[in-house]
Amino acid sequence: MIAIENQLDYLQVAVFEVDGLSHQPSTPQFDRWVEQQCQEAIREKATEAWEARREAVRALLRQGGFKPSGRSKPAQEYLARCLDESKFPRVHPAVDCLNAISVRSGIPISMLDRDAFSDRMLIRLGKPGESYVFNSVGQELDLENLIVVCGGSDEQKPLGTPVKDSMAGKIDKTVSRIVCILYAPRDGDSALWLEQWALLLQTSIEQFAT
Repeated sequence: MIAIENQLDYLQVAVFEVDGLSHQPSTPQFDRWVEQQCQEAIREKATEAWEARREAVRALLRQGGFKPSGRSKPAQEYLARCLDESKFPRVHPAVDCLNAISVRSGIPISMLDRDAFSDRMLIRLGKPGESYVFNSVGQELDLENLIVVCGGSDEQKPLGTPVKDSMAGKIDKTVSRIVCILYAPRDGDSALWLEQWALLLQTSIEQFAT
């Protein structure tokens, strides 16, 4: 079950779970799929639709008072820069699927360990002074006014955001169940393409990472 705080009435999300995550190495077939998605992303990135989604996501984050700039840009903008520099990251088949679909779509996506949540997931704005570690060297992301996905026993532990996910929520080789959250503004235009990208991501993970 997912709950979104009332003050986030301008946010909509698509959420799905995948069980039976595999941690096998990449295959040539999957490598070709990733390359195809990257080429599609290069084409998508040049369109007005992609740019409109990028601006819509930035506006979504600003609406809560967050400033999506510098190192706090939405995740898909970092991936787009990597694509421009021919340095697209390869991490794990499930994560690679997410990164490919995120950069193609122009929307941010979280992928988190399902077992880090209780029965309910809470999405709220980050509180003053809240932060979490987002990488292995201990760098922290300031969460104040940022959309955060919370879990834990009390459903208040921040685990993911549209900018960077926490180390506490990220998947590793022990994780078998994941939950993915796609973020978009709540408007009539977003609902259809949000579900379409969510379905493409889910089927890709099930094909290549389970």
